Amino acid sequence: MKRLFLFTAFACTASAQTFDGISAPVSRTVTLTADEAAFSVSVAATLDSTEQQVKQALQNAGLPNPTVVATGLGEDNNAYTAASLALILYSATVTIPAGSARDAAKSLDALRTKLPDPLRSLQYSVAFNPSQASIDAARQVVMPQLMDDARKVAQSLAAVSGVKVGAIRSISDAGGIPYPGNLVPVGYFVVGLLSYPTLPSSARYTLSLNVVFAAQ
Repeated sequence: MKRLFLFTAFACTASAQTFDGISAPVSRTVTLTADEAAFSVSVAATLDSTEQQVKQALQNAGLPNPTVVATGLGEDNNAYTAASLALILYSATVTIPAGSARDAAKSLDALRTKLPDPLRSLQYSVAFNPSQASIDAARQVVMPQLMDDARKVAQSLAAVSGVKVGAIRSISDAGGIPYPGNLVPVGYFVVGLLSYPTLPSSARYTLSLNVVFAAQ
């Protein structure tokens, strides 16, 4: 069952009344179940490697259909040679259900300890987030409340300015904004996800709305 908690955070300023009307910015922060785990994997491989080879190695480790792109060139700092070994750097991303994160981390840890050719190094991080479906469901609940909040803010500003609130002129929606400190990376690089006894079960998003009313 999705958990949804509301934290009211009205935002308004004394200068919200403009020549275009009365601007009423409002926002609410919601806490949602973190039901997705977003893996970011950094891989270094030999110069003759390909994206498909990196993708296949990750799929063999249990990551379903990761997106792999080459990001640049680097050097193998662990090479026991007089000259540095040039490598291609890859970035891979995949999002899986949060409940599968530990198994995926075990597979990546195993892969990292015994890298197949042409891979030379592997690091990963994980962020736990609400799914888009959870965010969309929260928006359906919160947006009507934000409209009510905006009208109350506009009425307060209108009373101070000696005018009345008219019809809505425009609405702008900032969508879901991660709450500061919300997206905590877990299993960051060599630390390993399995060292964490408990994983994040929730994440906070701020939904914002700015409604401009006509002033009468």
